[in-house]
Amino acid sequence: MPEYRNDHMTPEQAHSIQQIKQLPSQIAKFIQLLESFQEALLSESQALKSNQTELISTTSHIKSQLAEEVSLLTLSIENQLNSKQLTLSLLLSTELPSTIPLAIQKNIQRLITLSNQCHDLNQANGISIKILNNINQHSLKILSGQESPSIKLYGASGETQTTDSTKSPLGKA
Repeated sequence: MPEYRNDHMTPEQAHSIQQIKQLPSQIAKFIQLLESFQEALLSESQALKSNQTELISTTSHIKSQLAEEVSLLTLSIENQLNSKQLTLSLLLSTELPSTIPLAIQKNIQRLITLSNQCHDLNQANGISIKILNNINQHSLKILSGQESPSIKLYGASGETQTTDSTKSPLGKA
């Protein structure tokens, strides 16, 4: 009996996947959801760049709905795979054997690519939102007098020097 590495699916597992009749349509639906999610993320990214707060709010709501749909579909696919003693991670992280139809192989590869792109874009948007939030919080604290601005400058020696807002450098020459 041949020995299989962890990154290869056994012929029995490949056969079990082919027996799941709904799998091709569910993968196609998954791709559609991820494409919609990616569009929402791109829209959010543009809204962040152009400071369109209403669009950011709308996009956030759309993202939540799509994330819920993706979660439900993922659960459904996992349940079907589990009934055949398979996992979604096996399906998405292995080299698929040639016995699985080429259309399914291509759709699974598209699913992986879209998933990675959505993850990266969502991470970038999250970082942008966090940075904007920090800037806004800091600005509000300064405007409300809760925090005096402390500015770090570089001195002649190249070391940072913190300025004290209570001392005015005016009049010093």
